[in-house]
Amino acid sequence: MNTIAVILAAGSGDRFKSPLPKQFLQIAGRSLLEICLERFRDHRGIDGILLVSPADRLAMVEKVVADGPFPKVIRVLAGGRTRQESSAIGIAAVPEGAENVLVHDAARALVPVEVITRVLEALSRHRAVMPVLPVSDTTIRIDDAGVVAAVLDRGKLRRVQTPQGFKLELIRLAHEKARAGGVTDASDDCSLVLRFALAPVVTVEGAASNIKITYPQDLAIAEAILKVRS
Repeated sequence: MNTIAVILAAGSGDRFKSPLPKQFLQIAGRSLLEICLERFRDHRGIDGILLVSPADRLAMVEKVVADGPFPKVIRVLAGGRTRQESSAIGIAAVPEGAENVLVHDAARALVPVEVITRVLEALSRHRAVMPVLPVSDTTIRIDDAGVVAAVLDRGKLRRVQTPQGFKLELIRLAHEKARAGGVTDASDDCSLVLRFALAPVVTVEGAASNIKITYPQDLAIAEAILKVRS
């Protein structure tokens, strides 16, 4: 297996205010987790999937995998307390001999196949890749009192998405350095590569439809995107 996708579905979804973690909620008759898994299952460039689950929902996730079916799923793993911990758990479980790993947030269940393809194509030439989108709003920096300190040049700003792609040895080294240095607050994996200056991070075009489902109203947006696609 040359390319493994690590899908992070271990979040509790506290901001969603739901008894169930958001990855188990449904749109168009399927859970967000199923929709996300389908994207990677059906992509020819993905050889295997490691799925990181909430520790207390392992049975639910295993049932989703079995009912799918999702034959590319190698293992279902119990996640950690933070996104960084869960990512490290998934990356550590990537089979030896694999060259590439994509790390993706299950909350971005609608990731288009084109974004996965662009990340994989760039990863054939580079060691770390992230999909991004331009920033359309005026963006500011504030001081501790909440007063505007600067208006930023949005032409040089980008919004970060997943999946992020890496050479396996690079992202493992990044997580090793994070553990050794007591770093626990990384919101994504490319930030660790950049924090320790391990390699340049190359960007590719993301997609407006690759939204991160965070709040209840995002479900309606996601359902509308699915209807447009179909």
